Amino acid sequence: MILKTKVTIITGAKSGIGLATARRFASQGARVIISDIQEARKETEKIKANGGEAFFYQVDVSKAQEVTALFEEVIKMFGRLDILVNNAGIELAKRIPETSIEEWDHLMDVNLKGVFLCSKAAIPIMKRQGVGVIINVASELGLVGGSEVAAYCASKGGVVQLTKAMAIDHASDHIRVNCVCPGPVETPLLTRILAASQDPKEEKAHILESIPLKRIAKPEEIAGVILFLASEESSFMTGAVVAVDGGWSAR
Repeated sequence: MILKTKVTIITGAKSGIGLATARRFASQGARVIISDIQEARKETEKIKANGGEAFFYQVDVSKAQEVTALFEEVIKMFGRLDILVNNAGIELAKRIPETSIEEWDHLMDVNLKGVFLCSKAAIPIMKRQGVGVIINVASELGLVGGSEVAAYCASKGGVVQLTKAMAIDHASDHIRVNCVCPGPVETPLLTRILAASQDPKEEKAHILESIPLKRIAKPEEIAGVILFLASEESSFMTGAVVAVDGGWSAR
């Protein structure tokens, strides 16, 4: 078990990549704190029923007070924090002229400010310990532009650059900070995006055509890369931005 007893917070862990990561980490011995704005006790109990160690904490990562309470509770429970996976995120499919100020602010609050708040809470803990790992989940659209997702691209591009800056700032504290940029993944988020399109079947075909591997990823495939970055197998990696997108951003 490569993460045995490692205390791990995973945000946005009710479904999709976050839940797949929580399951994978728990199977490798981690003590997993499933954090999500939505109720996720059922998912937590299922991990425990399968022999994993998991706990649920409901939190809105865009709210500083709630984030602080989460990290204080984890320290009260375990006395340490080994790994933080900043996975919580939302999407907005609009061009800038159609994007309201409220929509822009909400997207940035969750996708970028949430990473900032959780990292701000985690880094002092990890610095005191003399070790820690932070993994940020961005997107292929943080590396290249996309049509009708301008605000989302901006938020995920911010996560990519925040990753690099934090990695430089905290390398001397023995805190590794890396980033995963997934392509299209079979998640509830993708299902909602397809359902909202004018022709879901045509939209899915368009997505598949743009991916060199000609398929959509499973959440477990992204979780495997996150596990690698959390483990000692990646001990000389910090500031890395890993595209897991079937070759989409290589074009």
